[in-house]
Amino acid sequence: MRKISIFSGSTLARFALALVMLSATAASVRAAEHNYYLTVDGRPTLTSGTYTGQANPNSGRLTLLYAHWNDATPSSNHFHGIGVYSLTGPAATPTVLDTNGNNRLPETYTAQAPLTLQAGAGAYAGKLVSGENGEHYSDLSLYSIHDLAAAATLNPTSPEGYMYNSNAGYKNTPMTGLNPALEIVSISPGLNLGQAGLNQPGDRLAIGGEASWPFEPVFWTDGSAALGVYSASLRLVDQANVFGSSGTFHVDFAVVPEPASVGMALIAGLGFLVATYRWRRG
Repeated sequence: MRKISIFSGSTLARFALALVMLSATAASVRAAEHNYYLTVDGRPTLTSGTYTGQANPNSGRLTLLYAHWNDATPSSNHFHGIGVYSLTGPAATPTVLDTNGNNRLPETYTAQAPLTLQAGAGAYAGKLVSGENGEHYSDLSLYSIHDLAAAATLNPTSPEGYMYNSNAGYKNTPMTGLNPALEIVSISPGLNLGQAGLNQPGDRLAIGGEASWPFEPVFWTDGSAALGVYSASLRLVDQANVFGSSGTFHVDFAVVPEPASVGMALIAGLGFLVATYRWRRG
């Protein structure tokens, strides 16, 4: 008996094409797993912890988020607020602080060393600059929380969906009219921000509107800067005064010996040990 397929050749071709297009659409919607996101806290009151029911000191303020992605367990994806305002003191009559206990990058609890500044190029030739170097926290590119929305809507149980929905108060506040800038609160001598070399309290590096993100601030020192740790205390401000500023946070960098210098020092040290050994034997 002749077998009859319910799909003709042309039907199968159209079906296969539809699957390819659906897959491509899903891939285009999927967001990359970035580190830093900017949002506006939309929670009017605090809903957990010691100060439940108190007015949220971050409501209507810019908030810098660090995304902790868990590839093994995406449902554990979550944000840490960096440099947000916090409350202290009695639960009934708290005092508002313009920072919080988790206000450093790299985050203090990780015990990670400061971010290594590396040789720059182009406009930063002859300088030691920040940037992606394989260290956690080193890619300082800033994204909008809304960049996760499409992927999260398509699949709430995707990694992006879990991250986007990990705190409802962070995700739905429009940032219309926002004109953000990164403002220096204090900075180590020798450390600079942006091509203009901003290095004074109150100096601001313009970030631009949400449509122009991602934005990567660049911190730098002279190529001959002394070895050691350099830090910047910062806050995010809205130059349009639509939203309040973020809390203060800190970023730590390090100027370290060049690998070649370290190797030469080791070789010199080894030579000294060998010479000492021979002298003692002689």
